[in-house]
Amino acid sequence: MSKSRTLRLIGYSAFAAYIVTLLWASLNPKPIDGSGPIRQFVAWVLNYTSVNKTWHWLDYNTLEALANVALYVPLGISLAVFLRRLPWWADALIGIAVTAGAELTQRLLLPARFGTWADVLHNSIGVLIGVISSRSIAALRSRRRVQG
Repeated sequence: MSKSRTLRLIGYSAFAAYIVTLLWASLNPKPIDGSGPIRQFVAWVLNYTSVNKTWHWLDYNTLEALANVALYVPLGISLAVFLRRLPWWADALIGIAVTAGAELTQRLLLPARFGTWADVLHNSIGVLIGVISSRSIAALRSRRRVQG
């Protein structure tokens, strides 16, 4: 198998694993920070931030917002890579539609979950970071190739 084909296979596998994780985190009937290792990690982080003055600003709501941003950055990157023939703003709109759909599903179909506009905003910021960073890197690489 060629190197490019191997890299493509690794990329598709990583994307599939990410999509499964995204679906699990977004559409799980129960909040994912309600029990298990994620709850333990959140508790550890919040305990640490409560005693460390440098990190006192990091409360539960801020941690959740940052996690939402981080969860959707790979979606933005993936959209920019897989749909590179579309303009960047189309990638962003598709990602925002995905996050709005996930939050709407939580609000309407998952009574234990809380689909909020704040989550749509944070998720969308993650999508935008992913799309813009991926497109920027691609443009820089293209410019370097042209310049030789």
